[in-house]
Amino acid sequence: MVSVIMPSHNSGSTLETAVRSVLNQTYDNLELIIVDNGSIISPELSDDILSDGRVRLIEYAEILGAAEARNIGVSEAKGDLIAYLDSDDYWAPDKLEKQIKVMNRFRRNAKAPAIVFSGREIIDEEGNDTGHYIGCEKVVDYKLLLKSNQINCSSVMLKKDYALKYPFPDGDFHEDYAVWLSILREGGYAAGINRPLLFYRSSHSSKSGNKAKSAIMTYKVYRYIGLGVPASILQMFSYTIRGFKKHYFH
Repeated sequence: MVSVIMPSHNSGSTLETAVRSVLNQTYDNLELIIVDNGSIISPELSDDILSDGRVRLIEYAEILGAAEARNIGVSEAKGDLIAYLDSDDYWAPDKLEKQIKVMNRFRRNAKAPAIVFSGREIIDEEGNDTGHYIGCEKVVDYKLLLKSNQINCSSVMLKKDYALKYPFPDGDFHEDYAVWLSILREGGYAAGINRPLLFYRSSHSSKSGNKAKSAIMTYKVYRYIGLGVPASILQMFSYTIRGFKKHYFH
């Protein structure tokens, strides 16, 4: 079973689109755990969604943040595989099916991937296609990931054991990037599916929307995982160059 973890905070109209993209997957051995935290108004979901036995809604009055909400979802998960989806993004119908096949069949040096992720189509805040696709490489190891974070959280599938061992840290940095680096530092790898299986909503108010702030948070990730100051600065230079190419030449 795949347990899909969805943090939600004042998600509004995007929530139902995200939820339906999970429930309409061609691979249906799944559960969806929505962790709503600190919303002013409780999530408004259609009756058919709320009555779907695969959906669990967990509500907290306080604002937990996406990192803690994801960790709570993982602790409640029944599946042996975890997939993350933010409430303002959505998936292609065959996203999970394709990732399951890669997880089960793809091998590198006789090892299964620790993470399976995909490329993403960028949509604007209203959900319109921008014509911007960000692809990914077939195999990403720790050294390559240090240079550029091509693993978007809403595209990730991984084994529950990894999700429990490496919970999302709480801090003013890219906590998902810190998790992927921590996992791959063990010597595993991530397998990328270079297809737009994720539709990612770009927002200027998001952590990655402000490029200068995003660069600072990337530096904090390098320091968090234990790199020294000189090594962190060197990685930042490489990260900035690759990030420019990723966003303007794909």
